[in-house]
Amino acid sequence: MLRDIKQQSSGLTAKILLGLIIISFVFWGVGSQLMTSGNDSAAVVNGDKVSFDDFNQAVQADRNRMTQQFGDSLGSEYFETENYKRGILNRLVESELLKQEASKFSYDVRPERIKEYIESAPALQIDGKFSKEAYANYLKSVRKSPEMLQVQIEDELKTSAIPLMISETAFSLDSEIKKQNQLSKQKRNFDYFELSANDFMDKVEVTDEEIENHYTEFGNDYMTEEKVSVNYIELSAADVASEVEVTDEEVATYYTEKKDSLTNPEKRKASHILLPVSSDDAESVKAEIVKVAARIASGEDFVEVAKEVSKDPGSAPNGGDLGWVSKGDMVKPFEDKLFSMNEGEISEPVLSDFGYHIIKLDEIQLPNIPTLDEIKETLVDELKQEKANNLFLTKADELNTIVIDSDNVLEVAAENFGLSVQTTEAFTRRGGIGVSANQNFIQAAFSDTVKTDSETSQMVDLGENHIAYLHINELMLPTKKPIEEVSDIIKNKLKTEKSKEMAQKEVETLVDAINKGEKTLSEAANEHEKTVTEAVDVERIGSKQPFMLVKNVFSLKLDSESNKVVKVDSSGNSYAVVMLKAVNNPDSESLTEEDKSQIASQIERTSTNNEVVNFTNYLKSKADVNINEKIFETNQ
Repeated sequence: MLRDIKQQSSGLTAKILLGLIIISFVFWGVGSQLMTSGNDSAAVVNGDKVSFDDFNQAVQADRNRMTQQFGDSLGSEYFETENYKRGILNRLVESELLKQEASKFSYDVRPERIKEYIESAPALQIDGKFSKEAYANYLKSVRKSPEMLQVQIEDELKTSAIPLMISETAFSLDSEIKKQNQLSKQKRNFDYFELSANDFMDKVEVTDEEIENHYTEFGNDYMTEEKVSVNYIELSAADVASEVEVTDEEVATYYTEKKDSLTNPEKRKASHILLPVSSDDAESVKAEIVKVAARIASGEDFVEVAKEVSKDPGSAPNGGDLGWVSKGDMVKPFEDKLFSMNEGEISEPVLSDFGYHIIKLDEIQLPNIPTLDEIKETLVDELKQEKANNLFLTKADELNTIVIDSDNVLEVAAENFGLSVQTTEAFTRRGGIGVSANQNFIQAAFSDTVKTDSETSQMVDLGENHIAYLHINELMLPTKKPIEEVSDIIKNKLKTEKSKEMAQKEVETLVDAINKGEKTLSEAANEHEKTVTEAVDVERIGSKQPFMLVKNVFSLKLDSESNKVVKVDSSGNSYAVVMLKAVNNPDSESLTEEDKSQIASQIERTSTNNEVVNFTNYLKSKADVNINEKIFETNQ
């Protein structure tokens, strides 16, 4: 969970984020954030709740994962389907059951284990050590308190306990390993050609009556999307920045505090000649670099020699010039030598991982601290930003109190705080423009609190030091689109269905004719201006042939004597005429111990997964599970 989080922890930002946290001792003294969570539940499992927050976070995490994997090809509608949401909630219910079962075995997670789990997360470390600031940054980014995160980690560790116990009992037999190797490494040869719905599009007609009948029966498939328009008020650090002033005295104090960190490190302007080394020519390159050094020592110009012999493509054309170098910029042998030299000195050959260098130190720039006047403008901007952020935190707290005291009347809260109420254009769950494109804003707008109960939302986090409160302005429920608007869509749908049916029937007719000896596979393909593809040594996974086609071909039995062809589903809208010609099994006797170990691990993982599924299904059959069906109607 934590190991995939990107580290975000600038000093100033971390201070601001820490300002959002109430101090309490939770492992490292990082306490709860100023936020609340609803008490409603998406499901109740044996009396324990699966919250809407848990459900929403699981949906968002899964959506992010699938979007990264498949891009936008799934479409946002996919994530709004009931089947998708039920799948997510089902996984949460199963996790809760496994956690409850672990508790029955007195499985407990010690606080030290949770602390170790968090501290070992690379994303929460700076320079290899756990950072409170990075931890605070993460808590803010996921909108969780330390207690909430630690409970989540404890739940995850408990949920994984039963699968871990089951995995420790898994084993594989040698016969299973050989059989699995045969299945996974088997190759097949087959000839085929495809007919698709597109091949018959021009041969089908769709009447107006068919369109009207389809619209009458399936009109609910052509509904407008639910939309909302909301009124909102917002507050950001940028809004309060004009109220911030910085005095010269404050700048001077700030400069004194930061003086040590402002020091510019020593820099050295260097040039070099490089001859790369490999294991085969180390001695000859060493002899060559000695000759180059002798040329320079005899008075030849370093720049000209570098241009002639150096093999560093970046610096050789410029006479070996590397520019200004600080400590940590170069490999250690190079750096150690460079920073031990005097200005104008040329080194003896130095060996590094890149090869032999001859180094020339052209100039030294000693460490220096910029004066106050030199960086005053930058310091003023930093101080103003810090003051604006701190003032924002104070005002955000004040605004929260005013919203609560205004008894759900957004206009009253706005007037009392000096803000203006703004109104969005209507937008769907996919978002709109401006603030309504923000995912947290969208989620709040479509929540029951705002959309159904007509209450003012809780504080909505729009990003770094930017918050909003919103109230419903208008709710536009889904309505059936006029037939004129969707007739082309329906026509194309019906044409596709008819064309697919024609393709299927034609393939079945061709298969029958070929198997009766009335025509050959090639003749049948030629009738439809198709070419027979000869697929040789096709593997179960990773073939360039259509995935569904290969999957179905690997379910066929070889009948080499009759050479019969069969109809195989090739994709959603196409069918293939296939002749299976050969099944080539691998030689199991040539399996190495490493191969056997990998296959055994695969078998044991599969066995573990099956056992976990069976055990979880057993738990579900005995459990008291109540699903909140409302969650499939609205996007909580």
